[in-house]
Amino acid sequence: MVEAQARRRGKWASLAIGTLISVACLAFIVQKVDFDQVKLAFQRFEWRYFGLGIACLAFGYAMRIFRWSRILNAAGAQVRFRQCAAPFLGSIALNNVLPLRLGDVVRALVFPTSIGVLRATSTSSLVMERLVDLMTLLIWLAISLSLSRHLPVPGWVAETALALAIAGAAALVAIFVLSGAIARRLKSSPSLPVKALVALLEGFDAMSRLPVLTTLFGLSLLVWVGEAGLFYSLLIGFGLGATPTTAMIVMAIATLATLVPSSPGYVGPFHLAAFAGISLLGGTSDQAASFAVLSHLGLWVPTTLAGAIAIASTPQMFKGLRRMRDQ
Repeated sequence: MVEAQARRRGKWASLAIGTLISVACLAFIVQKVDFDQVKLAFQRFEWRYFGLGIACLAFGYAMRIFRWSRILNAAGAQVRFRQCAAPFLGSIALNNVLPLRLGDVVRALVFPTSIGVLRATSTSSLVMERLVDLMTLLIWLAISLSLSRHLPVPGWVAETALALAIAGAAALVAIFVLSGAIARRLKSSPSLPVKALVALLEGFDAMSRLPVLTTLFGLSLLVWVGEAGLFYSLLIGFGLGATPTTAMIVMAIATLATLVPSSPGYVGPFHLAAFAGISLLGGTSDQAASFAVLSHLGLWVPTTLAGAIAIASTPQMFKGLRRMRDQ
């Protein structure tokens, strides 16, 4: 009882902190912009590029779903792209509207039941997916900063991003290499938490074979190329200096900012990071604010709508929740 109350207080505290951070980020931007000029920037935007950006985003999310299906198959689950689409998109929509990334929790523990995937396998796949995404994003950021000479960014920023990517990749490799040996050592334990850990580690072990990792990193590159396409299209639409490297830099900065606690939908930190990225490119405060708003809407609205449709058309995804209640 006491532990449950402590967990609830912790969740409320996290939500409060995230909301305060969101408000602070938005307040900073608001005091920097002239809303009449922001309106003018939207009026001058070439909207045909918005459609191109959404098409790039759709490609990126198709690669995300395909990647998840490949990870699950590597761990022994027999699933196809079509089966994975609804649970994946549904979890993204829930992440967009619920606090504390609850959509990830639902994808790990609830949705897998509907496609015949063990919760331990789904959880392992989610952890691997997030770690590989982070490493890939840091590598893209480091390379893009190195190639983009005209940005007023200190050299140590690119060097730090590259060092973090290398250190993270080394840690990732170590975890996956050792996961099988650790699982075998712990397998004889009767403890339920230890058994859950063993199942998680066994999932890592199955997913960390070299052909699987090679495919995973290749698909991750395509994921971020697709998402960068949205940012590139918006940069062109606003008439800002647009190159693939600058688009990748802005996308990486804004995406990494979503790791900061915030309100649902990553409101605040995402906007401030996108605002800072456009300011680095030489855009005005009004252009930066307009870009931040439109890029967030371009990411949030299509994925939320697609996820809502997936949930509404596939209610059987929640049968895992009923099973959890019955246990």
